[in-house]
Amino acid sequence: MSPDGAAVRALKDRLERHPSATAVLQEHCSVPIRVVRLPVGEQPSQETLRLLEVSDPQQVRTRHVQLLCGDVPLSDAWNWYVPERLTDDMNHLLETTDTPFGKAVSKTNFHRQRLETRFPNNATGIVLENRAVLRRASDNAPISLVVEDYLPGALKPQP
Repeated sequence: MSPDGAAVRALKDRLERHPSATAVLQEHCSVPIRVVRLPVGEQPSQETLRLLEVSDPQQVRTRHVQLLCGDVPLSDAWNWYVPERLTDDMNHLLETTDTPFGKAVSKTNFHRQRLETRFPNNATGIVLENRAVLRRASDNAPISLVVEDYLPGALKPQP
């Protein structure tokens, strides 16, 4: 756990109370959260396919982004998602804009099925890592597997 364990636990608690990590981060950022796309080079793993309840890697798209408050990096997030379980408008937003994933799919009224929370060692630069499946409210279908790595900037309010 980071040197400021209380701040990490407070972030963990806030994230556990809300389905959208972006919304939690936005609460402590005075400007709109900025999303920067990062390279994606890997195929979804067999575990990812299993968690998303699909059999073919072609059924899954991958999105890798960094969330920033101004120029301060808050988190690095991977989303493996099933486009056929989202609307055309949602897919368009995810493919062509920098809209945060949670905001793009908010009309699914998704909830999180938490899989794992880890506190990596300080050498990684990551203070908290969450893994979760996002499930659509209407039928509980998995729409995304997320891995969110929170950085030190997420621990304190940003100007």
